[in-house]
Amino acid sequence: MLYRCTGITLEIALLIGISYVDLRNCAMEEPYCDWASPKACRHRHLTMTSQSTVQMTIKPDRPPSGSRIPLHAIDRALAGFLPLNLFFKPSSTGPTQLQDFATSLQDVLDRLPLIAGSIYDVEDAHGVKSKELIDDGRGADLIRVDSPVAWPDSFDHPDVSPRPLIVNCDDDQPLLMVKFTKFTCGTLAMGISISHMLVDLASCVDLIKEWARVSRGDSKSDPLAISSWERHPLAPCSPYWLEDSAKDWRLTDTATSPPRPRALMMSNFFFTWESLRKLKDICTPTDPNEWVSTGDCVAAVVWRAIVVARKALLKPGRDVHLSVAADGRRHAKMEPGVSKYFGNLVTPFAVALSPSSLLEGSLASVALACRPALIEQLTEATCANLLALFDNVKRRANTGPPESAVSSWTKYPLVGDALDFGGGAPCWASTLQTHAGVIVVVPQKDGYLASLTIEAEWESSLHTADELLMYAKRM
Repeated sequence: MLYRCTGITLEIALLIGISYVDLRNCAMEEPYCDWASPKACRHRHLTMTSQSTVQMTIKPDRPPSGSRIPLHAIDRALAGFLPLNLFFKPSSTGPTQLQDFATSLQDVLDRLPLIAGSIYDVEDAHGVKSKELIDDGRGADLIRVDSPVAWPDSFDHPDVSPRPLIVNCDDDQPLLMVKFTKFTCGTLAMGISISHMLVDLASCVDLIKEWARVSRGDSKSDPLAISSWERHPLAPCSPYWLEDSAKDWRLTDTATSPPRPRALMMSNFFFTWESLRKLKDICTPTDPNEWVSTGDCVAAVVWRAIVVARKALLKPGRDVHLSVAADGRRHAKMEPGVSKYFGNLVTPFAVALSPSSLLEGSLASVALACRPALIEQLTEATCANLLALFDNVKRRANTGPPESAVSSWTKYPLVGDALDFGGGAPCWASTLQTHAGVIVVVPQKDGYLASLTIEAEWESSLHTADELLMYAKRM
């Protein structure tokens, strides 16, 4: 199923979920050392799964209510888990034991019990299948392992790569799982896996911020307040609801066979603040009436690099598309008091260029193409119409992954004080992607990290991507 807006194809299911990861087939290494705390544990389960792993299931103190929240279609389109790694330097003041993190998490779950719930398949009397979020008190899992290496001394070591730092998830797992990996240097990696049907990145970060606030004992900051768990992302929007502007949207069926699986690799490139300034200078239009953001410039250079590396996939006579995810909370002009909508409210836009324009045009022209696409496609009306279409679509065809997709996480405080659990803010953040052509830009203290996922046979082409390497260092 494709949505078409102003002539640009939007592959919705993956386009809105480019932070989605299906971790069920991700091989995990065996963990190494025990980290059992002698402290008394008030939590429901403490499981020694082997000599090298401690796993705890954290449940709210109060009995589950059994309340049921039907998921929105946009939630159901985002099956899988959203992965995020946060790294913390050694500290004598922050939490050091698994029980310390468990205690603060339980306090959060007592106020936000549906995080510890489950998502079930349901079917109504007419045979229509759907999913519901149910407060059943299932709990959240915390896991602790030790690494035999220091961080970040060996990024090539498999235990420092993103995959082993993330819990190996499947559909039978809790909605929230966190794996703590302790390196020999004392650095702690916090690998968060949270159901994407439960939250998008914005809501995920809100939840982690609340956990960190409770952990560090911060009574001055406002607690996370979820006024409603109901999944109605259109409710806060102005009532366009498929009115006249909907004529720009056409629903088409284009069922295709899923692409043949290929081995994938993820390459990381780091942009310093200085290199970002240089990139912005190169891409800044000469016309004073035109403007590009730093994000537009980064998207341009990484998009061109990954398309060049995957040029064997280009089709003659067809435009090249870049799918971009955006936070609908910003673009749907939500009413006051509901900007903290908890759930999924990702709205996409797409940039289309001819192969010659993308590959032979100036970098400035590619960056400039991103800006009008955002302005034209992320109006309040188109955001509302997109969500309305999700509400009304009953049938979806398999379109496969988008050609290229980018998600910028740079507006989220992933290495800021808001995620300080008591021992200091994260010193590094990273993610994991399992779809080819996906680019995620993650903020760091000294710049941006761009993670590009690509087929293994073409990954070496990124090593010689001269234009990209002018502004970013390969890690």
